[in-house]
Parts: sequence; structure tokens; C-alpha cells
Amino acid sequence: MIVFSRTTAMTAAILVISAIHMNASAQDSDKLPKTVETAIGADKDCQDYNAVHLRKARVSARLGETQTLFLLPCFTGAYNVVYRVYVFDTRYPRELRPSLFASYSDEMGWSGTDSLINADYDEKTKTLTAFEKGRGLGDCGSIPTYQWAEYGWRMTEYRYWGKCDGTRMPEKWPVIYRFKKPKD
Repeated sequence: MIVFSRTTAMTAAILVISAIHMNASAQDSDKLPKTVETAIGADKDCQDYNAVHLRKARVSARLGETQTLFLLPCFTGAYNVVYRVYVFDTRYPRELRPSLFASYSDEMGWSGTDSLINADYDEKTKTLTAFEKGRGLGDCGSIPTYQWAEYGWRMTEYRYWGKCDGTRMPEKWPVIYRFKKPKD
């Protein structure tokens, strides 16, 4: 039986953050718009958001003419990094809420969440992907994908496997939702 110390778990979490955002742009705290800084600072679940290793994992990207994405890590666990996602619109500089996303579990069915786990952003496709591990092995959990649609996040695919039994790795998880573009 392998026993991991708290230091080992934190080191693993830092490595996960670094790997996830190798090609993403880091965002320093002093460069966040005041509205974003206030929102993340007031979030009682994100009290560690300003830790050095989390600041380095921040991502910001242009979504549109007036909109900017802020993908901000709040805290880490042994193998998961929890993020809040904000879209700042310069037309409404005093208004800001975390983005909301669909989530699924066998116990609860479909629900909503204001966080993504192990999130990554692709600037070319304006796509957010999360890898929500049910355990460190990564043999259960979910992989939701969302694409920016001018005004909000559209879920495009949701992969899920709830049985942490070592029988399936993420590439074999079934797709339980796929967006179908309406025909004209």
C-alpha cells in the first residue's frame, strides 16, 4: 500500500496545474479587473486563490470585442484543481457572476455548478474542457466540454463514467450528451 504525504499531494497538484496550463497565458493578481478581483476575493470557497502556484495557473483570453475570459483556480486537492470561470464584459464593468455549467452524477442526475475541475481553455476554438477525476487513477469521473457562443457557454459534449472500478479510462467513457446543431 502506497501512502502519500500532504506534501506529496500538494506537489502532485502543482504539477497538474503546470501541465494543464503549459500553453496558456498566466494572469497576475494585479492585472485582474477590479470587479474580477473583488468577486474571486469574496468567494468563501476560493480563499487560496492568491497562492503563488494558483496565480501562475490563471488564464485570461479574449472571447469577443468586449468580453474576456478569466479562468481562475480556487484551491487544489490531491489530484484536482477547482476553478471559477468569469466572463468580464467591458460594457458592464460593475456586473460579474461566475459562469454556470451543467454537471452529472449517478446519484444526482443533471445539476448545475459554478466551478470546473482541472479546466483547460483552447483559444483557437474558444472551448473549455474539464477533467473531473473521481479518484487519482482517473478511471471515473466526467469530461465536460463547453464552447463560447457569443453570450455564454454552450455544452458541446459530456463524457461520464461513475464506476471507479478500473475498467475504463477517460477515452472509453461514454458520451452522455452531444450538442446537435439545429438544421436551418
